[in-house]
Amino acid sequence: MATAKNNTVWNLESFIDSLVVELDKARETLAVKAINRPLTYTVKDVGLDLQLFPSYNGDQVQFITAQPGQSGASKLSIQLGSITDQQIRQTSKEPITVDTKSIDEIEVDNETKKTLRKMGVTSVNDLEKLEKKNVDLEKVTNKKISYKSLADVLQKSKRSSLPPSVGKVSLSMSGNKPVLLVEGENLHVDNKFEPVAVVNDQLVSVIASDKKQIMIEVQPEIIKGGKNELVMTLDPYAIFKLEINN
Repeated sequence: MATAKNNTVWNLESFIDSLVVELDKARETLAVKAINRPLTYTVKDVGLDLQLFPSYNGDQVQFITAQPGQSGASKLSIQLGSITDQQIRQTSKEPITVDTKSIDEIEVDNETKKTLRKMGVTSVNDLEKLEKKNVDLEKVTNKKISYKSLADVLQKSKRSSLPPSVGKVSLSMSGNKPVLLVEGENLHVDNKFEPVAVVNDQLVSVIASDKKQIMIEVQPEIIKGGKNELVMTLDPYAIFKLEINN
């Protein structure tokens, strides 16, 4: 009696993808053929009935096609119909672009990534949408996902897309105290975190800050003649060090 032991194992996604690729090739051939032939024939729908042995390893469902004479196989019926590009756009989300970070790129464990995919989350943008709608992921996933760790990942991702840049640093006097003015782009972007400044290893006061500039008040005795060092912590994911000449 034949057995399924030596048959090739396959998964449904790869099988469907292969079928669709072949059908797409047929349509591309027809597009060329239509230049010279006003009438030809095409495949309207595809129907398949497969005899196979399913298996599940706790993560994936896989199939082995039954050979003639093998018993105990299950029947899987597949119907492929045509769909237009407009229908695809209406029923599918936008593909991941070069500017979008996939969940495969974020620093979370594989189990979390698998759980997110089951929820339809494939990118950081998807996570941000859930965040805006106040979805409690810990409850939805029965505490399989820690929202705090994901929130940290989101903040880090947002910061990496808005890296700080310093264009100019100037030193002036306000009353009897020196004031440093740091100008640039994407400086203070996280309102949950107040920037921290250290000049020559001494903590100083940030008196005003926004995306474009940061104003720092310094005690006179901290500023030295010649070179001075400024270390700025804008948020947990953006720290820079500058040398200032007085």
